[in-house]
Amino acid sequence: MRLRLVHISAALAAAVLLMIAFMAAGFALVSLTAAVLAAALVGWIAYRVARNALLRRRTATAVSHGRQSSVP
Repeated sequence: MRLRLVHISAALAAAVLLMIAFMAAGFALVSLTAAVLAAALVGWIAYRVARNALLRRRTATAVSHGRQSSVP
């Protein structure tokens, strides 16, 4: 079978589309990694803020009830 211009053009188009698909998959993987990292950082910040707020409230309650040792 002799290759015609249509076959060569179809093979070239398939190669280009395959390359674009691989680039899109790589971009999606990088975007997914960035989104997971950003969500983890937001969760960590929320955890730290909540923890600090709860610790301050517990310490303030202990001071108001006189349960904390006084420093001379």
